[in-house]
Amino acid sequence: MAEEEEGMESFDFDERDLEFALNPGRRHYQTKNQATYGIWADRESDEEEAYDRPSFGKKARKDYSAPINFISGGIKQGSSLDPPEKLQRELKENVKDEAPIEIISRRERKKQRSAGANVFAGLRSSAVTGAHFNAPDDWTKFGKGDVIKNMMKSMGYKEGEGLGASRQGIVEPVQAAVRKGRGAIGAYGKEAVGPKFGETAAEAQRRISEQKQSPKMEDLSSPQLKNAWKKAAKVKTRFKTIDEVIEEGGSIGFRSSVQTGVKVIDMTGPEQRVYSGYDSFSMKSRATFNDISDRDVFDVPELMHNLNLLVDLTEENIRRNDSQLKAVKDRTTALEHDLDQAKVILETETREYERIKQVFDMIERFSTRKGSDLPSMNECQQLFMQLRSEYNEEYQLFDLEALVVPLVLPQIVDHFSKWKPLDPDHLIYGVDLMKEWRDILVDKESVSMFTDRLTAYDRLLWDGWLPSLRRASLTWDPRDHMEPMLRIIEMWLPVLPVWMKENILEQVIIPRIEDRVSSWDPLTDSVPIHSWLVPWLAVLGDRLQPVLAPIRQKLAKALRMWNPTDHSAMAILKPWCGVWTAATMSAFLAQNVVPKLEKCLDTMNLNPRENKKCEEWYACMSWIGMISADTMASIVTKYFFPRWYSALCQWLDSPRVILDEVKMWYREWDGRIPPQIRDYPTIKENLRRGMVAVMESSQGLRVYNGPPPPPIAQATPPPPPPSGLRPTANMPISSAHMSLKEMLERMAAQHDLTHIPQRDRLKEGRQVYWFGTQSIYLDRNIVYVLDTQTFSWRPVGMEELLRMAGVG
Repeated sequence: MAEEEEGMESFDFDERDLEFALNPGRRHYQTKNQATYGIWADRESDEEEAYDRPSFGKKARKDYSAPINFISGGIKQGSSLDPPEKLQRELKENVKDEAPIEIISRRERKKQRSAGANVFAGLRSSAVTGAHFNAPDDWTKFGKGDVIKNMMKSMGYKEGEGLGASRQGIVEPVQAAVRKGRGAIGAYGKEAVGPKFGETAAEAQRRISEQKQSPKMEDLSSPQLKNAWKKAAKVKTRFKTIDEVIEEGGSIGFRSSVQTGVKVIDMTGPEQRVYSGYDSFSMKSRATFNDISDRDVFDVPELMHNLNLLVDLTEENIRRNDSQLKAVKDRTTALEHDLDQAKVILETETREYERIKQVFDMIERFSTRKGSDLPSMNECQQLFMQLRSEYNEEYQLFDLEALVVPLVLPQIVDHFSKWKPLDPDHLIYGVDLMKEWRDILVDKESVSMFTDRLTAYDRLLWDGWLPSLRRASLTWDPRDHMEPMLRIIEMWLPVLPVWMKENILEQVIIPRIEDRVSSWDPLTDSVPIHSWLVPWLAVLGDRLQPVLAPIRQKLAKALRMWNPTDHSAMAILKPWCGVWTAATMSAFLAQNVVPKLEKCLDTMNLNPRENKKCEEWYACMSWIGMISADTMASIVTKYFFPRWYSALCQWLDSPRVILDEVKMWYREWDGRIPPQIRDYPTIKENLRRGMVAVMESSQGLRVYNGPPPPPIAQATPPPPPPSGLRPTANMPISSAHMSLKEMLERMAAQHDLTHIPQRDRLKEGRQVYWFGTQSIYLDRNIVYVLDTQTFSWRPVGMEELLRMAGVG
């Protein structure tokens, strides 16, 4: 009932109410079926549900595992257009002979409520006086609503304002929306009747007041009855425009004529409907409320169905035509765009064709000139300059630089056939010409890439310029004509590509220099090798390293018979200080020059009457710039000062000594000490020792000139060395009881070789010594020598060590 749905109590009477009213204590008798089966009896009708007695049996439940039976889409026979048979049966059963109770249908109650004040007084039914379901404020007029409202007012509540201390609550209470039919949520439009989300109390009150002042339009699909006692109003026909049909139907672009095979279940209506696809679902009518009890005077379901079907088909045709029209317009727009693009492409290709034709005509005119009318070098340059500047795209696309070879290369070959590279007058011959061609043919902005294909400019140099240089290099002598070739290479290097520069230096210049170095003899050649080889260092760089090794070998061989008083050796070696590495130069001097200086100081005549100039001393001290001060101080300490102190002591101990002459001789030698080594402790100590000797002699004391103290003997004798390193049989027998270090010192003294420790040089934590010209160190009674060829340490025997030091 409508009143029960609205929360009101119905005052209608049915058969059950009448039975309870007349006989409230009447006992319900069991049926025959209940008496037979008891609690296991089946229910015979729905009316027994109210009188069923309690039982321990479980109520039968629906079988949800059974398949679901759906009602197919469209209008079905026996659908909501006709009242259900159950309702008709209930209406018939409710009619009782003994009580003339009038049953008012829903349609009649609706008309009575809509009639309202139009019914005469006294004839108005009780249903009209009920509260209207659309009046949410009427709840305060019935029951305890008025009391609750008064209580709220006493606590500060004001009508039209929200609840709460700050009036922040909702203005109207939450109201239940009554759905018109049995469709799903949202099938009949918006159902919210309360305040909107985020709406303040004042805004909600304002909206409600506006809605009351301007009520909504009545729904055209369910017109309300007004003035029912008068003649019915004329039915107005409402027409839809094409735009409204298209807007309501939406886009049909997703529809396809191909059957997808997907079933669509529609549960928005009073019954479940199954459609064969989305196309069928899109053509269904909108769900509208259809009250089964409301019937018009003339209502034919079949006719209504056919009319609705015609309307739907018409609307579908309108939408389909609109979609086809849009598709045609889109296709037309796309074709117009393609046409514009084709026109642009045609214009572009036409211009390109004209440009290509102009380039072809230009080249054809150039290539047809023969005999005396051949194009000159300047005309060829102008042609390619025009192609690069005006037709750059065609120049790159068709590789027009390849035309340089047949057009320009013969003229380049003819031009450089007259070139003499070693002639000083031809120093800049052809340089400006090739720079011009480089500016024309080489793109400065392009990234250089290594490819197997020669560019046009490289081809001009390789086939036109390089053959003349190769012919000149065959007759070139690096010693006599160093200057012309060096100037030519320096002049042309900026013009040449990198790969060609490398080819010329490694294939043309260096082989000629190697041949000349192999035939050079430092003893007979009057021209120093550094004068014509060192200038190439700026151009060749590390490429000269393979040439420098033979030069060092030849210089070392030439220094074997050299005397330090001959200053030519320094003139030869000094230019190589910047060419050889510091380590290489130090090793070379230590092996070839230092031994000569040591021997010179050891054999120098110290008699002031016989050797007043002391040329040997000054010759040795002149090497301090090339030899380190540490090495020179060590040489002077070991080979000069012992003899100098011995001569001083002998002079002071002579009976006819003149101390003034001795002091003058001492001051002369003190002034000859270079400032580079004067501050070394060993030098100061030897000078102080000589001064003490002079002072003691002046006091009448005898100057002691004994030998230096012997080295401290070892506590335990060392183990014998390996067989390859044992002393030879011709040595004295006493040497077998010496240590390996003492034996090396004695061998060095016997053969006049240097044996001193090298300053700040260790190998695996062991001191490195000079043994003549060789670097050695001792480890577990084994002598290791530095091989100058492989620069690695290896064990060596005594005989081989002496042979390497130049003995025998």
